[in-house]
Amino acid sequence: MRETNRYSAIHSGIRELNFCGTDFNPDVHSLSWEILISRRYGGTIILPSSNEKGFEIVKYSASEADIKDDGVTVDDLWECTKEHYGLTAATGLFATASIPINKIKLGYRVHPGSSKYTSLSSHIGLKFFPRTNLRSGSASANAAKRVFGTTRVFGIIGRALPFAAVGLAVFDAISIGQCVYKKNN
Repeated sequence: MRETNRYSAIHSGIRELNFCGTDFNPDVHSLSWEILISRRYGGTIILPSSNEKGFEIVKYSASEADIKDDGVTVDDLWECTKEHYGLTAATGLFATASIPINKIKLGYRVHPGSSKYTSLSSHIGLKFFPRTNLRSGSASANAAKRVFGTTRVFGIIGRALPFAAVGLAVFDAISIGQCVYKKNN
């Protein structure tokens, strides 16, 4: 549906109602103002009327009984996060190890067609374990080459870490949410 401004929407609605046989000729400025100030209510109904404005407005306001407090506090969230902290630390470690670092600043040559960035885990692997590769011609090496574009073990780890970090972060959020839900129910 195409977005439009309030006045155009009101005029379009009036035309449609009049086309369908409903006699509706309100004061557009008053109607626009009433719609604008009605946003804080739970619902608004506009009815045709014979008064000077040409409409009557019925507003529904939610009572305090309709508003439910979930009872979730920051303390509950903090307690569940502390309970779950071990996995969150792993997520932080994975996320830190997958931060992209400029290859030129680390002293690497950038090959044509390759990325200008590397991850911290890939850098550590090149620095301390430069010849750690998957066995050439093996099924795992062929799969790694197709999926990650390299057969270097730390290169594969560096390229897989962002996905692992996102997966762990989602798991953490769900686990913490379940903990808070169980505490409140």
